[in-house]
Amino acid sequence: MNKETAPDHQKLTQMDVHLTGDWTPEEAARILKVIQKLASQTGEQSLPTLFNHRPTTLHHSNRPGRVGHTRGEDIYLDNEWTDWTLAHELGHRWNITWGRKPELELRHATRAGKLEWLKRPLRLFEKWLERFLKRLGFKNRIDWQALWYDPGDAPPPCGVDRNFNASEDLAESFAAMIFPQDAKRRAAKAVGRLTKQSEHWNWGKQFTSFDQTPRGKITHQKIRRHSPPD
Repeated sequence: MNKETAPDHQKLTQMDVHLTGDWTPEEAARILKVIQKLASQTGEQSLPTLFNHRPTTLHHSNRPGRVGHTRGEDIYLDNEWTDWTLAHELGHRWNITWGRKPELELRHATRAGKLEWLKRPLRLFEKWLERFLKRLGFKNRIDWQALWYDPGDAPPPCGVDRNFNASEDLAESFAAMIFPQDAKRRAAKAVGRLTKQSEHWNWGKQFTSFDQTPRGKITHQKIRRHSPPD
């Protein structure tokens, strides 16, 4: 059976999710399962409505690794992509379809990103300096935790690191809504990072699921707001 007539491909097409390239039947089934879990966890049954009636196209990046990236309506997944990877990239896609309003609203609601106007250019300088020193033979990583994105008044879904920002905050929160138990394990692991507020990141000590956390409640509210009835 070719992909045009495969049941999982048909179901995804009906949701305006299109697979470009050679996706195995197992991969198509995984993608469909993640999307069905998204509907189950968020209560949003109409994926086209959730994504503002705009198509989403999935591609293989043909790169080794487990991550992905989203550009416009296109999601690229690395060769060893995980279900969390897809959920995270769907978060970016959702954010983009609504003009990045969800990330701005999440940032304002949690009062996150304090001094970001200063920290962001310094983080870019930090990465440039690291690359420059590497060319000179210095292999140590530069990671000034004081420059990390401030998650604000609510614990982040899975901790923060040097790459965390408002867009990643939204995507991680979106993924955590789909896979709350995975997020809970990631949050507990993040406590091992040496920062003053690391213990605050372990929301699993206070809440049984991410959707019960302040950030989870806000994210769910934004999902409902940015998916109006047909």
